[in-house]
Amino acid sequence: MGFVSKRNFRHNEKIPLPAGLINGQSLGAVSGMKYGFSTVSYSGCECIAVYNALLLAGIPQPFPAIVRYMERFRVMAGFWGANFLSLGACLRHFGLPAKRVRSRLRLREALMQGSVCLVVYWTGRRFRSAVHTVCVCRDHTGEVCVCNMYNNCGTVLHEPVESFPRKKLIFAYIASPLQQSGTPDVAGRDVDAQRDGKP
Repeated sequence: MGFVSKRNFRHNEKIPLPAGLINGQSLGAVSGMKYGFSTVSYSGCECIAVYNALLLAGIPQPFPAIVRYMERFRVMAGFWGANFLSLGACLRHFGLPAKRVRSRLRLREALMQGSVCLVVYWTGRRFRSAVHTVCVCRDHTGEVCVCNMYNNCGTVLHEPVESFPRKKLIFAYIASPLQQSGTPDVAGRDVDAQRDGKP
């Protein structure tokens, strides 16, 4: 681990982070954490997606530890976030096997089976816009819960499975169903009302 990673880890460890899912990376305690030469507020969506996926899969990890591990995959010194091709390796490192797919149908089928997934997509026009990564799962009502959809939105958003994802999908990571025990208890994680920084 290099000097920047060590410095960032020491900085991030000192910031208390409320338990539960992280939504709105520009809100609350998480926004003040560092990633590479940038901040989680600006470049941390991949780290947050991995954190939320591990939490929903029942194998939570400290957020600063996830950021420290993912420092090795940063792009443009962290200003462009983490290399989204590395997300499968990140999940496996923390004990959650995942398979990368490009098919919207396979993603929807996995969600219907109760899998926790990471979704990587263009926020606008292909190759001319930013890339965003979110963690998604299906809740007890059958809708898709999207964590950290927008950096200034502190709640989980809900979309029908049939129309998800609406954005231009690059690919998705489907967590191994062996790590799941049915549909994740999304409601128990305050998915519908949690705002990062406020329990």
